[in-house]
Amino acid sequence: MICEVRASSWLIAHVAKDLGIHKEALRGWVRRGEADRGERDGRLTSAEQDALRQLHKEAAELRQANEILKAASVLLPRRRRSTVPDAAEQAMDRLCDRGLGVGPRLPGP
Repeated sequence: MICEVRASSWLIAHVAKDLGIHKEALRGWVRRGEADRGERDGRLTSAEQDALRQLHKEAAELRQANEILKAASVLLPRRRRSTVPDAAEQAMDRLCDRGLGVGPRLPGP
């Protein structure tokens, strides 16, 4: 069909009518063929459109996975650093309170 349009001097509307299809469908196919052959600037080729479609699909899947992970993270306990000193620090504090002088060692003679 596209070859008929390119080979003839007929308008797309006339060729489409002879073929029994809508003129805009034929016009789209002609433009697609021109883009694929590099004859039309500003339009993606079929291969580029397929790649773009695949990237959009992957991005949607990643967004969905991210939402699932966000929802799951709410169910998991959070590990955060406690403001309460750990057991070793508490023990050292108790010894210091009893006057046992536990603290950093100074270099001696």
